[in-house]
Amino acid sequence: MKRVAKTYFAILLTAFLSLGFSACDSFPQNGFIFDEKTFNSEWNKWESGNVLDYSFTLTGQFPYWDMARAILMFDYEAHIIVRNGVLDSFEYVGENVPYREGVILTPEFTSISDLYRKISDSADKEKAWWSNNSGRGIISTAFNVKYDSQLHYITFFEPLSRWKPGWIVDTTAHAVRISNFTVLEDKR
Repeated sequence: MKRVAKTYFAILLTAFLSLGFSACDSFPQNGFIFDEKTFNSEWNKWESGNVLDYSFTLTGQFPYWDMARAILMFDYEAHIIVRNGVLDSFEYVGENVPYREGVILTPEFTSISDLYRKISDSADKEKAWWSNNSGRGIISTAFNVKYDSQLHYITFFEPLSRWKPGWIVDTTAHAVRISNFTVLEDKR
């Protein structure tokens, strides 16, 4: 019986260690994780494609604060039309229309170039923050970005943070999805 128990223990220990080491290899334990080289390459390809007139659906969340000052997230979906590289119009899909003080909020990203620029700015801030604050409860922050292989627009972005056990953090970080991307005819 002891031999069987030792065998099971050895199998479980081996499985646990192999999972632990593979997780460490695929997701570094500390710091800011962002494939900046791929991001910049995709951004350059997007800009080189010179797609100026297009539409897409943006799915995301807006933060708002309740009476207890907790951050809550408001889900939304918006259809966005871009002309000459800038926001031409937008319309929220469904009943989830984000308002603040009686005014309809503009989607957080108004074009693909705007999305690239804001992610880049956010990455710069994260790098600066990590150089000054590593080890203060947070283990790592990773920017997960996916791209369209033909036109090189971003299809998905999510900042993910891992915290030390016992830390409770209220955050506005959330995933953003781009779908239904369509190149429009030039109206000039």
